Amino acid sequence: MLDNKSTYYVTNWDDAWEYTRALEAMKIPYVVESPGSPLHLNEGELAIVFPHLTMRTYAKVRTLFGGDGERYPD
Repeated sequence: MLDNKSTYYVTNWDDAWEYTRALEAMKIPYVVESPGSPLHLNEGELAIVFPHLTMRTYAKVRTLFGGDGERYPD
């Protein structure tokens, strides 16, 4: 569980496995949220949620996902 959720990326179930595997290898903290969470996700979508990250770590995440994430709602 993350206390300071900051950014998230929406993905599908199949890609989520690949992303989480890569994040584990890089030792980057995250949680996965499904529809019904505070995020507006469609059926079949998942959100990979990150805490506040250092710029260096966020750059790795940004490269992995191919762009900037969405801001997690307050």
